[in-house]
Amino acid sequence: GAAAAIGWSMVDTPRSASLPALGVVRLPHGEGLALPAYETAGAAGMATAGAQEAGGAASVSVEEALRLRRSTRRFHADDLPEEQVLRLLWAANGVNRPDDDGRTVPSWRGAKHVDIYVAWEKGVHLYQPAANALEDVLGEDIRDRVTTASFAARAPLILLYVSDTQRLIEAVGEEGAGDEQALAIGAHVNSAIIAQNVYIFAAAEGLGTVLLSSAADREGIAAALSLSDDKVVTYIQPVGRPR
Repeated sequence: GAAAAIGWSMVDTPRSASLPALGVVRLPHGEGLALPAYETAGAAGMATAGAQEAGGAASVSVEEALRLRRSTRRFHADDLPEEQVLRLLWAANGVNRPDDDGRTVPSWRGAKHVDIYVAWEKGVHLYQPAANALEDVLGEDIRDRVTTASFAARAPLILLYVSDTQRLIEAVGEEGAGDEQALAIGAHVNSAIIAQNVYIFAAAEGLGTVLLSSAADREGIAAALSLSDDKVVTYIQPVGRPR
């Protein structure tokens, strides 16, 4: 069916372009939130951070980041700072044009149908692009249940890419709704585009990453997250400091 995953393997290849300064905010219910500076400036009750420190994505050119991009399969177990994770997610699929929900990545027919879940020691969080926030999903560490690759399970966090087939169908319209191959390709290609942004950001920040397909335990992920049948796990992408 349209929700069937294709067995593509894209396991290749981490270090950023300039990013806007992010203001880090703590919401009343404890979720982490970071917004571009132009959205947090002057907001009442918000404790904003200054521009990110010199170095990393703020100072590395796109060309240099591309030169440094590579795949990494050996990670230190050290946790990544939440602020850095939020900047990574913004680079992956964040809002860079708030007036029309424009994103840092293109999406076929403007579907914006790929959700990013973050699996780490804290549990599982869903990235909310509009707020640039992490939403609590699960309170347990499931890293060893989302992959068959032990090196990936040892990474401090694993990004889980999930395509919402219904949102994709709504975007393509009636003429494309019945083209199962096109829908499956769209799900995977749009996920891979997001993953490339993660690669570029990781390269600039001195992080390591790798995009995995066959090592993704799709059934395990779907069960852990209680995904409906119209949600397709496309890829997983561990991220951490390279060893």
